[in-house]
Amino acid sequence: MSDDQIVDEGSHRSEASAAERSIRSRLVMKLPGRNRELLRRYGLALALAGIALSIRAVLPVLEGTTIYQLPLAAVILSAWSGGRGPGLFATLICATGILYWFIPPANTFDMPPDYVIGFCIFIALCLILSEFGAARRRAAHALEESERSFRLMAETIPEILWIESIAPRKMLYMSPRYEHIWGRPVRDLGPEPEAWMEAIHTEDRDNVRSAWTRWLADPTTRRLEATFRIVRPDGQTRWIHSRASLVRDKYGRPYRVSGIAEDVTAEKRAQEALAKAQTELAHVSRLTMLGELTASIAHEVSQPVGAIIARAGACARWLCAEPPDVAEARTVLDNIVADGKRAREVIGRIRTLAKRQAPHKDSLDINQEILEVIALTEHELRSNGVVCRTQLERALPRVAGDHVQLQQVILNLIMNAIEAMSGVGDRLRELVIVSGRDGSDGVVIQVRDSGTGLDSEGAERVFEAFYTTKAEGLGIGLSISRTIVNAHGGRLWVRPNEPHGAVFGFSLPAAERGR
Repeated sequence: MSDDQIVDEGSHRSEASAAERSIRSRLVMKLPGRNRELLRRYGLALALAGIALSIRAVLPVLEGTTIYQLPLAAVILSAWSGGRGPGLFATLICATGILYWFIPPANTFDMPPDYVIGFCIFIALCLILSEFGAARRRAAHALEESERSFRLMAETIPEILWIESIAPRKMLYMSPRYEHIWGRPVRDLGPEPEAWMEAIHTEDRDNVRSAWTRWLADPTTRRLEATFRIVRPDGQTRWIHSRASLVRDKYGRPYRVSGIAEDVTAEKRAQEALAKAQTELAHVSRLTMLGELTASIAHEVSQPVGAIIARAGACARWLCAEPPDVAEARTVLDNIVADGKRAREVIGRIRTLAKRQAPHKDSLDINQEILEVIALTEHELRSNGVVCRTQLERALPRVAGDHVQLQQVILNLIMNAIEAMSGVGDRLRELVIVSGRDGSDGVVIQVRDSGTGLDSEGAERVFEAFYTTKAEGLGIGLSISRTIVNAHGGRLWVRPNEPHGAVFGFSLPAAERGR
């Protein structure tokens, strides 16, 4: 064998021995903890059995079944604390000691027939108790594992998990994520379970507390959802969305609540940014629509201005007559004032639609809003040969809405209907605007045209942003309209009109009384 081979073999052996030492060291590191646990359990069983036998030997008790009582207690304690193995170990020691010392003749392993049944019963009880101890230990291990898994989950997810006792009021568990989001230590919840509520923003606190109280008092409701703001000690404001479940006892009384709370600040800020962008887009849409209505605007303004000029000339003639006809001149002046007010209203409507302002909900008469928009589009209707009819139900409930936004929705629907009928030449171009009740607590508005209608794909996609069937359309009008209607708590839809055209409709909830 060459020197190189000897060196290689030696190096392989040294590497193998190093690997063996590494494995052995890891085993030694793992085993001591387990060995100590085994020694503790079996040592406790040995100690309990020895103590029971010693006390039994010292006590001046009569022979009989009393010889089994203390050893049986030692087996119970050994099995309870250590499981099956220590229980059987204590059983073996106690049975041996009883047979050798306490069953006559003493100091022998002989057993008289009179003691056989009692001794067998003792052994059977010890075996049963050992199994009970093993089952208890398994249950305890399962519970510990479940609690460990729960804590691992609770401490790693980004949401807050919490469990609270209602009677008595006590915070049972709050995940550490609370300290990160609330900015307050969990330990403060021990003496004061409602400390988390004190961090809620003052504008939201009363609503959250009221909802919490009503929820606990309502036996039919098990879940509660709430979104509110909190103020951290550093002054930061965060939005929280909390979901809770309630457990009641057999008498229906709440006794435990558990829930999950998440920080939705980023989502809220994104929604605010989206709402702002939609407002900007709606403003652009209104300006675009006003550009398309330039001819109608000019017509609407020119009519009262022309009437004012003509009547002013008539008034001058009446005043220059001999004698001056003051009564006729006064009548003409009244007409001039009326025409001036009409021109001012037209300009006011145009300025309102063009103005960029934050949405503001008022109590509105939806029929009045419809009539104002029709007046604004009157010239557009005439120039396209469209006959407009209205079927407006009287005494409709008022709706809570933004005057400008709702008029924009109606304007979009009317202008779309006019464009849909622009290519129709074989039938009457008819636009019907209908208002009515939507159940007992809302209104519904429908805009029916006799145009070309929509195919199945168009009906499904017509409300998508930037989808349009018009060559020069942007595809944002109906998308914005649906956003506005949804923000008002309603819904916007489309369906075919019979025999031709389409029906665009939207519903709005009635305003709360007293608004």
